Amino acid sequence: MPHSIAFPFVLRRSKDEIGIMEITSMSETIHGLLRLEEDLLVFQWRVSRSTDVVGFEIRTDKELEPVRQAALPLSALAGAVVRRRWNRWPPGRYLTLTAADMRAFETIGGEAGLKLDHPAELAIRLRRADRDAAEEFAAELSLAVAERALRVAESARELPGSSMPDDPRRRLGSAADPHREPA
Repeated sequence: MPHSIAFPFVLRRSKDEIGIMEITSMSETIHGLLRLEEDLLVFQWRVSRSTDVVGFEIRTDKELEPVRQAALPLSALAGAVVRRRWNRWPPGRYLTLTAADMRAFETIGGEAGLKLDHPAELAIRLRRADRDAAEEFAAELSLAVAERALRVAESARELPGSSMPDDPRRRLGSAADPHREPA
């Protein structure tokens, strides 16, 4: 069953620098969208940046980057969960996507991307209004990952000479199930 669900998110980050002759304050707002399309998780985001400079002159520079997009196959994801985090500032609820491969989030992380704290984990702080939608998105994504893994396991089992192990109870014979009659 193909899944199709989308979840909008907003991330904010800032950086301040105090120099001898000027003070620079930069704030970025990242408007993003996570979308589940068949066997892909599609990330789209746009960064709007505002830089305030106070020194010999006082000015505000605004910049709006083009929309960026990255698609991640479900095979690269281990799961998604909404959890409360106390060890981050500000504390609150986060939608946490966990990768199955350390390279999974490389295209969306880094200086030009979402700047991840850990390369195998994407944590998005949730606004209060988005909590229910995030729970639903995490559940749908986890279900899609599980269904994909099941399809892969079933197709590997059907292939002749597949490397999938037999049922261990069958190999152990009656020792695994004392109520089963020997074959």
